[in-house]
Parts: sequence; C-alpha cells; structure tokens
Amino acid sequence: MRDGAVAVVFDDEKENVLLVKRRDVPVWVLPGGGIDPGESPDEAAVREVQEESGLEVRIVRKVAVYTPTGKLSSETHLFECSVIGGEPRISNETKEVGFFPVGSYPPPVFPIHNGWLKDTCENRPEIIVKPVEGLDWTSLMKMILQHPILSTRYLLTKIGLRWNSN
Repeated sequence: MRDGAVAVVFDDEKENVLLVKRRDVPVWVLPGGGIDPGESPDEAAVREVQEESGLEVRIVRKVAVYTPTGKLSSETHLFECSVIGGEPRISNETKEVGFFPVGSYPPPVFPIHNGWLKDTCENRPEIIVKPVEGLDWTSLMKMILQHPILSTRYLLTKIGLRWNSN
C-alpha cells in the first residue's frame, strides 16, 4: 500500500469542510489518496483535492502524520488547506462534492476521518504523530456487521478490485 495524503479543506470562515463521496465505495470522505513516486505528501494532497473536487487549494499547515498499525493502513499525511480557485465538481472518482458544517456530516462518513477532522480543529502548534486509530480488525468487524455491502466494497478496493458506481 502506498503512503497517503489527505486534506481538510475549509471554507473562508472555517465553518464548513469539504467532503467528497467516492464512487467505488459510496461513503463521504476527506479528499486524498496515494502519494505518487517522486511526489511529496503536500503535492499529493493538493493534486488529490483538485482531481476529486475540482478545487485548487493551498496548504495552510501540516496537521499530522498517522503511522501504520498493520496491513490495513499506511503512513498518511494530513494537511489543512484553503481554497484558492476552481469550482466544485464531480470526477471519475467522486459522485458528489460538497461543503458541510463542521461536526454535521452526511452519512455514511468514513469513521477514521471524524478523528482526523477533530485533530485538525484542535489547531495544535506541533505536527501530531500517532498511529492510525480505528482501522484494526475489531473496528473492521464492527463496520462489516453495520454496513456489509460498503465494507465488502472497501475490502475489495484494498486488494485492487475497484469499480465505479453512478
């Protein structure tokens, strides 16, 4: 699994946050994805936001580095970003794009991202470095029982089988 970069993109007032609804596993997530070879984590975060939402952003600060806890996770870099251009639009990876009030997100939201949003809103002066939380076998089993179809689609993407839905 490639290391990843994820962005928390606020509106100008920092009252709303950008979420994208994936096509392959239709859940709301923070925009982000894998870091390409030769690409820095911050470059990957900016690229992923543009690809998934149509928005151009700039990095405000690096919030965290989440370290892997097993085969279900990889190192992930989290950035706070602000919009500098573009218009929200869907893509071949996303079926919906929108800004939502901080703390009030449409279901279903990828559970790990709630914690990452919380870490971002704490505005710590230092970069947080901690293990990925909430992506272990116990939480996976709980997610499978609560959302069997979404969980199956997520697991299939982890082994490289992807499909887009309308």
